[in-house]
Amino acid sequence: RHELTAADTESHQPAQRSFAALRDPGFRPYFLYSALAMMAGSVEHVISYWVVFQKFQSPALGGYAVLSHWLPMLFFGVFMGALADRYDSRRLIQIGMLLFMACSLAWGILFYTDTLEAWHSAIILTVHGIASVFWGPPGQVLLHDIVGPQQLPSAIRLNATSRYLGLVAGPAVGAAFLLALGPTYGILLNAVIYLPLILFLWKAPYGPRFQKVRAPARPVGGFSDIVTTIASIRGSRIIVSMILLSGCASLII
Repeated sequence: RHELTAADTESHQPAQRSFAALRDPGFRPYFLYSALAMMAGSVEHVISYWVVFQKFQSPALGGYAVLSHWLPMLFFGVFMGALADRYDSRRLIQIGMLLFMACSLAWGILFYTDTLEAWHSAIILTVHGIASVFWGPPGQVLLHDIVGPQQLPSAIRLNATSRYLGLVAGPAVGAAFLLALGPTYGILLNAVIYLPLILFLWKAPYGPRFQKVRAPARPVGGFSDIVTTIASIRGSRIIVSMILLSGCASLII
């Protein structure tokens, strides 16, 4: 009987390519348009936070801006993931993009009419936080539909890269918009940057009706799912160390 050596085994394994998911024709535009959408979110933060601070000088409103950005994901992220299992992730992401656009347009109108009040700001900040929930978990589910299981690790890494590219570019572009166009026209222009992702997802061949076999949706356990996830990853030193590093950075700030 012929026994496979280690060299034989390695020769039968597919070669690992750098940035493999970028070779997928569907992932490339999703990568680019996601980075643009993330950049647009950062641009909105730069412009709106600056105007709100200049107008109200309110530490409480500044604190609420942070809470409204993160608490919706904490409270509703698990349930939105369950919705993404049951419904078309493309449409959920599009809803999130439309909400982002509505926030930029609302800021722009209030800036233009000089009628912005603190409660307006609180509402728009809340809607912006909710919009991020419509994008986050469904966006992760959509990666499976676009690249499939073989290229999924590469797609996840690159998707994180596109996110941080947008976060890095956003403040610079937001500052440029402020200097060149002013807050009103800058944030109105920013609303247009969400359109490429919306249009790409409109007829992109992904989602439930394009899947031959779709796994049944798993029941939602709520916060018990979070506990289960923590129990699953606690053995991974890399994941745990990255979470602790982020937590320490936040604590120090």
